[in-house]
Amino acid sequence: MKLIVVSNREPYVHRRTGDTISVERPAGGLTSALDNVLKTLNGTWLAWGSGSGDREIVDNRGRVPVPPSSPAYVLKRVWLSPNEVDNYYTGYSNRVLWPLSHLTLDRVYYRRQYWDSYRRVNQKFADSIVEETGEEEVTLWVHDYHLCLVPSLVKQAAPSVTIGHFWHIPWPDWGTFRILPQAKDVLEGLLANDLLGFQIPLFVKNFMNCAKESLDAGIDYVSSSVTYNGHRTLLRAFPVSVDFAFFDAAAASKKAYAIRRLKEHLGITAEYIGIGVDRLEYTKALLKRLQAIDLFFEKYHSFIGRFVFIQVAVPTRLSEPYISYKKSVEGLIARINDKYSTAAWKPIVYITTKIEHRDLALYYRIADVAIISSVYDGMNLVAKEYIASQSDEKGVIILSEFAGASEELIGSLPLNPYDIETFAGNIKKALLMPVEEKRSRMRALREHVKTNDLRKWTGDFISAIEGCHRELHGAEGGMFLFLDYDGTLAPIADRPQAAVLDKDVRAVMDRLRTVCPMAVVSGRMLSDIMDRVGIKDIIYVGNHGAEIWDGTGIVPGSDGPVDTGVLDEFKERVSSVLGDVDGVVIEDKGRTISVHYRNVDPRRIDRVTGDFRRVADGYADRLRITSGKGVLEARPLDAWDKGDAVSWILRNFGAGRMPVYVGDDATDEDAFRVINRTGVSISIGRNIHAQCYLGEQAEIREFLEWLMDKTTK
Repeated sequence: MKLIVVSNREPYVHRRTGDTISVERPAGGLTSALDNVLKTLNGTWLAWGSGSGDREIVDNRGRVPVPPSSPAYVLKRVWLSPNEVDNYYTGYSNRVLWPLSHLTLDRVYYRRQYWDSYRRVNQKFADSIVEETGEEEVTLWVHDYHLCLVPSLVKQAAPSVTIGHFWHIPWPDWGTFRILPQAKDVLEGLLANDLLGFQIPLFVKNFMNCAKESLDAGIDYVSSSVTYNGHRTLLRAFPVSVDFAFFDAAAASKKAYAIRRLKEHLGITAEYIGIGVDRLEYTKALLKRLQAIDLFFEKYHSFIGRFVFIQVAVPTRLSEPYISYKKSVEGLIARINDKYSTAAWKPIVYITTKIEHRDLALYYRIADVAIISSVYDGMNLVAKEYIASQSDEKGVIILSEFAGASEELIGSLPLNPYDIETFAGNIKKALLMPVEEKRSRMRALREHVKTNDLRKWTGDFISAIEGCHRELHGAEGGMFLFLDYDGTLAPIADRPQAAVLDKDVRAVMDRLRTVCPMAVVSGRMLSDIMDRVGIKDIIYVGNHGAEIWDGTGIVPGSDGPVDTGVLDEFKERVSSVLGDVDGVVIEDKGRTISVHYRNVDPRRIDRVTGDFRRVADGYADRLRITSGKGVLEARPLDAWDKGDAVSWILRNFGAGRMPVYVGDDATDEDAFRVINRTGVSISIGRNIHAQCYLGEQAEIREFLEWLMDKTTK
């Protein structure tokens, strides 16, 4: 299989300076990650040749081997005229699609010449791609909003090409998208993809709603797919990430003298430091951020002279409305500095020059708080870069709830950037947060970003493209259904014993298991979950995967003997710390220790979670700690999780079947990650790792009945 990556920007740019030509690598973790993928797979990257020396070093087909020092794949360039760049890129891409997708409709500026140029350029890209297909099997990975029409143009000329497309920015709701004059054309272009990826499940749902309202298309909300003109497109959420190891190592490698030297260079002697790193454009809400900082100093005078905010804002688009926005930002910074500065201190350090990522990690590390205030963002990788750079775990992140990252980064301080009063208060809260709480929050955030890093994102997307044919046509053997219990089959209850399965839900499950194999996967003890469900001839998983009933006997969920002795010691330690807290229930499930705190006074929850994690820190090399809705749990590292159990069941009982998994909280994410490669993951409520979701637990019976109807047709 040959992989072709296509994007607007190229991974290597050749610049002519006098008589010499030099090569540059545009900054960005995503570019580096895709570069590494193509080095491994020996494919082709196709992009706009924007460098002043680009034409001079390519062959007669616009191709050049890269990287220059050790060629491993081919970069093929598409040539655009200045007029095409102005209308296709600056015009339709950034004056129409960008503001539309970011819900800033007053900034949408449409002219017919923009669209005409956009179509021509997309045709140029498509023609260049088709030239590269040849006779071999080809997989095409298209990136972003600049190339909406490429999938349909390529499919028309080369129907056998498998196409995956990742949309990096938000996808708007139908009420917003419908104002686009070419709404139907854009949807038709994207629905030629076999796989269409977005940052979060909300954008998947928005796209399906747009297709439903604009086209005569078949919408399947359960499998997250759209069928149009006989072609089925799978829709999936793939939250993009950063190279955790790079930022972590870059930050940790900086010694005390480097930190001191950077502060001296910036003229910072203040006790507290904040940071914002953004492209200088309106969706980042820099004006709202600056207004909040102004109010922060106005309300909390004690921080004058003690807090400095570093704002890195590099202009990347030198046209309107960005020029005017830049003037507004810089004017407000000047007014705030004039208003509060002393002889030895100014509140805002403003940087407009590009900082390389290796150096940026040190800026992140010295900051006590990072602020991401976007009015709308597909993901926002600065949030993850900051977390990855917090090697000493002392920082706090204030994160807009309108950034895609907010659904994933639990442990950040949530922010509505329009609520300036609360915004200013959150800055104070972050700076004065107790050290142990900071570390607890940051430790969890770092573990999440480390587990779900950029390499995993590229691997997941490529695996999904490779499995597209099987996914699109369904598995020959039908479906294998996996169901969580608490919060999914049964509503969350104040006491675990009170979570009862509704008789109507049990009845439809009993009918459904006659037409497709079924497994109930729970954190409860195996005997407890079997008694509560009470349906024969299905598989049961208990203790989050540590025990499996396969229909004939109990299978231990591990690859070898599990050290359960450490659990007794852990239980004793936790009981001594939390046993006297009203509302805490400590449950020994044999292979898992669970601490339920759903009935704890909300004012004491921070103490419960903090004390639990302090005990758990001493067992980091022996126990895995997970959290659910009102519960914290510990189990041996060598015990299987839900993902391991699901993988084992599919290997032994689900060959040729498409897995469908329904769950509701963080304990199901291990299973979601397994399912997402070959099947459908569904969350009760929105979960960043699930591909689609039901609004609430009460919808489960209706969903199972719908599934029964679909399966028996």
